[in-house]
Amino acid sequence: MKKNILLGLLIMLGLVLTACKTDSISTFDYIIDESFDEFIVMGTSADYPPYEWPKTVDGKLTLVGIDIEIAKEIAKKVGKNLKVVNKNFDFLLEDLESGKVDFVMAAMTPSEDRKKRVDFSDIYYFAEQVALIHKDNLNEYTSVESLDQTTIRIGAQLGTVQQELVDSLFNNAQTRYIKQIPTLIMNLQDKQIGALVVERPIAEGYKNNTDDLVIANIDLPQEDDNGFAVAVSKGNTSLLNNINEVLQALINSGQMDEIVKTMTELNN
Repeated sequence: MKKNILLGLLIMLGLVLTACKTDSISTFDYIIDESFDEFIVMGTSADYPPYEWPKTVDGKLTLVGIDIEIAKEIAKKVGKNLKVVNKNFDFLLEDLESGKVDFVMAAMTPSEDRKKRVDFSDIYYFAEQVALIHKDNLNEYTSVESLDQTTIRIGAQLGTVQQELVDSLFNNAQTRYIKQIPTLIMNLQDKQIGALVVERPIAEGYKNNTDDLVIANIDLPQEDDNGFAVAVSKGNTSLLNNINEVLQALINSGQMDEIVKTMTELNN
């Protein structure tokens, strides 16, 4: 059923996907329209389902996710096919600034520091921050105070708004910040960390795909500006306007909600 949902999306968009890998960087081509003779290039870090993650479809490795589907619509809007460059999250803005990619989508929050380097689109999705924990600790970890202990280590992805939240919220607990979410998930399963702060869709995906992880019944503070946006190079007003038009159309039509629902189900 999940495979049929994805195939339906691919057929609807008329996509042909190919992929190649060079060293630690993977690139994936999505042919939006055979008549398009140019590519628009998106940078991402595909380790964050349901926003972007690798998946084998019809025997071929590709990238799927909420951000990938939105990027296809952006490519269609500007009349180009889509090339996605997958690499470490830390290098995405550097690639954008140097012109290696045209835009970046990686469940990225438009923080003030990032705004100094690049321009951002309108917010296209707001995600609640939650604490993912081992099921054995569900009755013990019931508040921020119960986690904020010197014997407990809190994890978050390095260089993200979740790291900022952990830094501001926990004064006594130890911390662990790692670039790759899957590594943090393994740390959580092995009880090397007591909790992992992530967005709810991420937590739901891992909870549904494992037997030992649950979402803690803890209310974490939520910021109004913690939504996700598309990054473009400074001054690229033309592309930014096109992206905002696509995002608004997806939101107004309800297609954005459908993309989120479909990709979340695919990840589950």
